[in-house]
Amino acid sequence: MALHNQRDLHQASAEALRQALSAYRIIDLSRELIQGIPTIPTHPKFFLLPFPAMTDPAEFNQLVMGDHSGTHVDVPAHFVPDSSDKRRVHTHEIPLTALMGRAVKLSFGPYEPDSHNIGPGEIIEWEAQNTAIERDDIVLFDTKWEHRWSLVPEGFDYLNGWPGLTGEAAKYLREKGVKAVGIDCISIDPGDKSGPDLRAHYELLPAGVLVMENLCNLAEVPEISYFMAFPLRLSGGTGSPIRAISLVPNTGGNQ
Repeated sequence: MALHNQRDLHQASAEALRQALSAYRIIDLSRELIQGIPTIPTHPKFFLLPFPAMTDPAEFNQLVMGDHSGTHVDVPAHFVPDSSDKRRVHTHEIPLTALMGRAVKLSFGPYEPDSHNIGPGEIIEWEAQNTAIERDDIVLFDTKWEHRWSLVPEGFDYLNGWPGLTGEAAKYLREKGVKAVGIDCISIDPGDKSGPDLRAHYELLPAGVLVMENLCNLAEVPEISYFMAFPLRLSGGTGSPIRAISLVPNTGGNQ
């Protein structure tokens, strides 16, 4: 009898979730992984190679890529080099809920390719005119940069002077207690920063705030949405490609 009741409970819960989700549509925020996508010049490139087997009729491909290929998440190990540092969390150690929750989308730009530095003042002004960023929010930055994405060599334009966050802006978000920050650019830091000047990375990642880069379709996402993304369970990874989505009220058919 107890087993029967438990089965009924699970069935009712699944049906309630199915009905709740049917009221929402899915916006895909992830780039297609294809050879020739833009990458930071020093990062590994993406290759999908046909891999025929002599005696197997099934088809296979071999993937060669970095753990920061395409739309991806940076995890703390990316910018915490000391193996004895407890903050050095790898991709396989990220909980499933780390990239799930309320998302707040901030719209800025469009910007010229002059490595615009988004400061805390711009974020505070946006909050005053729209809504406050809260603890455990996932903050998405729509800088109107995604239209520059293309396969190289045209895609080199995507790597020229992109906007990003100053260290002060990243610190402001960290102190607000957000759990992740995403942007529609190749990096959360502006294009004119490198090495020790990548202050947004250094402010966020060692504090456990995850960073997502190369998001897309942010123009379709409302100011507030429910966000989900899942990295691969890469042992020792410093990041991972993700399939990122936003759930928004369904005004038409399901996607």
